[in-house]
Amino acid sequence: MPPRTCIDSLIAFLHHHLRALLADPAALHATRRRCLALLTPTLRHRCRNNLSGGQDEEENDDDDEAVLAALHGSIDALLPPSVVDGAAAAGAACLAGVEEALQAPALLPEHGETAGLDNRRVAACAYFYLALVRCAQGDAWQMAMDLLQAVAVCPAAVAGTAREDGAHRAGGLAPRALWEGLFDEGVLARAGGTGEDDAARRAARRYKDWLMYYKVVAADGARNGG
Repeated sequence: MPPRTCIDSLIAFLHHHLRALLADPAALHATRRRCLALLTPTLRHRCRNNLSGGQDEEENDDDDEAVLAALHGSIDALLPPSVVDGAAAAGAACLAGVEEALQAPALLPEHGETAGLDNRRVAACAYFYLALVRCAQGDAWQMAMDLLQAVAVCPAAVAGTAREDGAHRAGGLAPRALWEGLFDEGVLARAGGTGEDDAARRAARRYKDWLMYYKVVAADGARNGG
């Protein structure tokens, strides 16, 4: 277990990069474009959807579209000027609404699809934007947990190694400096696994375990008057 100062540094590092992203309109718009690319159904699914029919399938499609619509709306809501002043009443209300809207896509079952998209990819996008919301709200600990959960769910979506149709590479959601600082070669080598994505997933889960440990320790200390 690393010392508490290392965990504090980890949280501060993530907060620095996500806060910088929120303060950079061009970078936010670029992140939105990358996210929308990750949320584009495959051609195969669109063709299959056009050929299929039936009331049950239509109802499922409506549910799927509602989940994706909530995610798309949340992504757009975080564009400037929505998060210019998170302390203002209107900004706080906007962030609370975005946080609520992101819950459904974030909590999709890991195995399965939503409107032809791998649920892990959808959930990773939702968790990444939840991390941005937490950052704007000033909740640095939960920000770190949500970002790490995005990586644990789908490292490729966050790191920029996602592929579509076996060839196309879509840019990842995380700022490059954040990813390279959090998952450098040494970290990935120590994490082990069957490849870079698996190593990043293992490392993210380890980071989360450390965060949870110190959260519990801090809570116990507060209860015991320490």
